[in-house]
Amino acid sequence: MKNFKITNLKSKVVQYMNESEKEKFFERNSLGNYQWEDLKAIRNKKIENIAFSIFTMGAFTILLYLMCGTLSFIDSLIF
Repeated sequence: MKNFKITNLKSKVVQYMNESEKEKFFERNSLGNYQWEDLKAIRNKKIENIAFSIFTMGAFTILLYLMCGTLSFIDSLIF
């Protein structure tokens, strides 16, 4: 069963509901005042952001080591 995060756009109150609760909730309330998101999609976004950050840090670390190695090689040629 899917879980949802439902946010009231006016008061910014957040509620967590499953599928059946969400259906009952929107039978009584209009969709215009609320925004809903699937919790699985929210978790996937967080995982993608963490993976992107780790990949970026790794790439910059490798570039830094390559740059230091190049500079030390040039320094050894001069002296």
